[in-house]
Amino acid sequence: MNSNEGIPASVYTRWHQLAVPLAFALAAGSFMLVVFNRGPLGLAVVVALIGLLVPPVVAFKGFPTRDRVKVTPDGLAFSRRAPVAFADLTSWGTDDFLKLVRPGRPTLLVSPVDLSNRERLLREFQAAFQAWQKRQPAGTQTARRTYFYGSMSARAIGAVITALGVGAAIMALNLREPSLSLALVGGLGALFGLAMLLGK
Repeated sequence: MNSNEGIPASVYTRWHQLAVPLAFALAAGSFMLVVFNRGPLGLAVVVALIGLLVPPVVAFKGFPTRDRVKVTPDGLAFSRRAPVAFADLTSWGTDDFLKLVRPGRPTLLVSPVDLSNRERLLREFQAAFQAWQKRQPAGTQTARRTYFYGSMSARAIGAVITALGVGAAIMALNLREPSLSLALVGGLGALFGLAMLLGK
């Protein structure tokens, strides 16, 4: 691929991320609303499925994520959205994707389509950002790098996942007919949460 064409990537905002938990909450809420009002179970299932599908469809179809990103000496240029200048960033991170935080604008989460492109984007971004920083006058405040894993947010989420996993495993083993498979799923969830809780 010609480097001038940019790196193929998916570009998400927090709204894309929030669409998924919103869909689950909407599906569960609408299901319970129909059931508690003594509506037919079939209607409850249909309404829940609609609630599950609508937020992601609106987010991902209404605001497509496919894009191409190119690192320039002063920022990032996209094929389908406005460019992001290094000067506009307040922070950035590279945990699972390239996270770009800008004041008063949606946070962008840039995720290349494969591992080789991910490594290339992160390498080019860091090199260009460091070169740009060196060109700034002394004392200029520039974006700081942040980390999710090992942060208080990640540890809190890990603690919640661990508690839910352990709780699910205990409940699965205390059923009238204990479910080992459900207990195993709960245990695996607890291990994942523990890894986040202890992560650095």
